[in-house]
Amino acid sequence: MQAHPKGAAVPPAPLEVLAHCRRTAAVAKLIAHHLFLPSEEKALLCAACLLHHCGTGLLAPESKHRLLADVFGEEPPARLVADPMPGIVRDVLNAYEAPGSGRPIESKLAGILRLADAFDQAMEAQPVDGQEVSEILESLWGGVEAGIWSEAAMHALAESTRPQPRGQAESWNVPVFPQAAVRMLRLMRDPNACVADVVKAASLDPATAGLVMQLGNSALFGSRTRVSTLSQAITRLGFATSQKVVVSAALRPMFGSVKLQEAWPHSLQVADLSEQLACRSRAVDPAEAYLAGLVHDVGRIALLSVPLYDSARLQGLERGGCPPLYAENLLLRTDHAALGGQIAGEWRLPENMVSAIRQHHRPEQVQNPLAHLLYLGEFLSGSEEDLPSIVRLQVSLRGIGMMWDDVGDCRVSALGLWLAAA
Repeated sequence: MQAHPKGAAVPPAPLEVLAHCRRTAAVAKLIAHHLFLPSEEKALLCAACLLHHCGTGLLAPESKHRLLADVFGEEPPARLVADPMPGIVRDVLNAYEAPGSGRPIESKLAGILRLADAFDQAMEAQPVDGQEVSEILESLWGGVEAGIWSEAAMHALAESTRPQPRGQAESWNVPVFPQAAVRMLRLMRDPNACVADVVKAASLDPATAGLVMQLGNSALFGSRTRVSTLSQAITRLGFATSQKVVVSAALRPMFGSVKLQEAWPHSLQVADLSEQLACRSRAVDPAEAYLAGLVHDVGRIALLSVPLYDSARLQGLERGGCPPLYAENLLLRTDHAALGGQIAGEWRLPENMVSAIRQHHRPEQVQNPLAHLLYLGEFLSGSEEDLPSIVRLQVSLRGIGMMWDDVGDCRVSALGLWLAAA
């Protein structure tokens, strides 16, 4: 699900409502687990969360059945789908609409639903309000005083999302920034760099040299004669293309974990798109934008060191419909962007790039065109790492001095697709 700029096709409101209902159910499930609710009550709570907008007319019957199937499997319990609104669910939703009403069980479940719903709405408002998760939770204690939800439910939400102490950066098993990439970064910033310098950088690593040779002899740069030396391959590819191939090949091993198998192709896409945006906007050096795109999600490496229990809960929230950034902030009080900024700082990357990596999901918080480029690159790649936000999209477009019509046709290049498949 993506936000859409003015003039672009906007998804129908029901899609946004469905996504909200699923996230509400995922948060309510955390509360229910912490309260050790019986399985029957958990099932009823999830059904109520998924259907709590039925009364608005925004959920069609087939949408209701699909949501229930997401939670209960291919065949939801018959009592929950036998009629347009099962009576047992309607009783909870009636109590949801009127705090303090209903039998004790209905009132209890309705309070949890209200709390989960309020939390998700606060998360949706982050681009405008700027509240961190800890601030959102603190503000929700007011609902206890107002009698909207119970102290037990609020305590369960706070405790079930209290993060475990994290180790220091040295315990994250983050690899050393590759020397080939270090040299290439210098070359990208050196106006006097030449082909011979790129050849030297590529020669630092056999795998990097092999990829350059492979691309030089590929159909993408087709020629009747094969190149047999690095110098010939780099000459054929051209200076700028060779730089991108060398730095990409050098950084690729950092994303070698099975759990990161999707992160590297995504990073290549964002790098490719960010470079195109930089060329069009002239707000950032294209080579810098490309490198930033390659490492913008390096914080995912740190997430590999998250304790198994928290890792399982992160996956549970994501399966329940919460975007990765949403789940990370809720359970860890940080996210892969912030962790990536910390890693980039340890690598002594330029401060402008460190800031962009740290804020690439929150571009409204920084006056940094590179952060705005990365946000737009994420958007154009079809990423669903965070809640969609028209506000952030507009901030990012203004940050690079462009309109949606100027960037909406950006697509991953043939080179980007080749590197992702290599």
